[in-house]
Parts: sequence; C-alpha cells; structure tokens
Amino acid sequence: MKKNINLGKAECFLPYKTNGITNCLELCKKVLGKHGITNYGSSSNIFKLMHETGGKLQYFGNNPEENYKRAIECIDKHLENGRPIIVGVNHTLNRGINDGATDHFVVIYGRVYDNEIRAYYYLYYEVGKSSIASGFNDALNRLYYIEGTKPLFYDPESSRGDKARFDVVQVRPNDGTIAK
Repeated sequence: MKKNINLGKAECFLPYKTNGITNCLELCKKVLGKHGITNYGSSSNIFKLMHETGGKLQYFGNNPEENYKRAIECIDKHLENGRPIIVGVNHTLNRGINDGATDHFVVIYGRVYDNEIRAYYYLYYEVGKSSIASGFNDALNRLYYIEGTKPLFYDPESSRGDKARFDVVQVRPNDGTIAK
C-alpha cells in the first residue's frame, strides 16, 4: 500500500483570472512555479490515456490498462519526490481544442487511499475556480483511480457549476521522465 501524500499549500493556489490570466494551462504552470518547479512538462511528452472520436471519449492505444498503470506510476513518482504534476482533463465533448480531448488542465498535488471504496484518489488544484474554498479543497477536488481492464481516472462530480465529470486524458511529466 502506498502512503498518503499531500503537497498542497493554500499559498500555491492561483485562482482563475489571477493577473488577468484565463488560460488554465498557464495558471497551472504558475502553480508549479510557486512549488519551485520550472520545468512544466510539454505537449510533446505526455502519457495519453484517452482521445475523442465521434463525440465520445475512447481509450488511447491497444492496452489502456498498461497506459493508465504507467501514467499513475509517473504521477506517484512525482508526488513521492515532492513534485506536483499537470494533467489534462476532459469535461465537455466536441470542444475541438488542444489535442481534441483535453479541454482543461489541473495540478495534482496529493494521493490518498479511500478505505471505503478501496481505491486511491488524487487531490488537485482547480485553477478554473476564483476562490480558494473551491479551487484548493481536499474534500471537493478528487480524481479517483479505479484499476482494471477498463480503468477509470476521473472526478465524478467536479466543483464546476454544472458538476461536469472530469476524465483525465493526459499526464505531463515535469521531471525528465519520457512518456512511452
């Protein structure tokens, strides 16, 4: 069993429109900077988990279980080394931005085991929120990882006003890890 980790700090959270910034990826990079991280990861080096085809999210690659396993190992390695990490999520189909599946970015800063459901969840800064109460909230902002042949890595009910589900579709290593 992996130990729980929480690297979150209220002073590292940046709300939506900080200094007029409305780009979630730029805000996530600034959050990493507040944690002392200057390598933010790159769109050319990601663990791709899902893609959008015909208005539906579908698993990427021939072995989704292995893709998710490697992405979770990458996240765990980052957290265990004191490094929050940016992930791309999908909350609305057919937006056609970024890589076609990613329409929002958040920063994972913690890992907790939920004894009730017997699975890990990952805590994240939600830079799309304008208040610390909803943007940096360990009770609200949780991405659950459910292992299996059809793995899931998602927040079933995000803190967005419409309670949209966040599905993690990409993971961006920022420690020199090469995504395969």
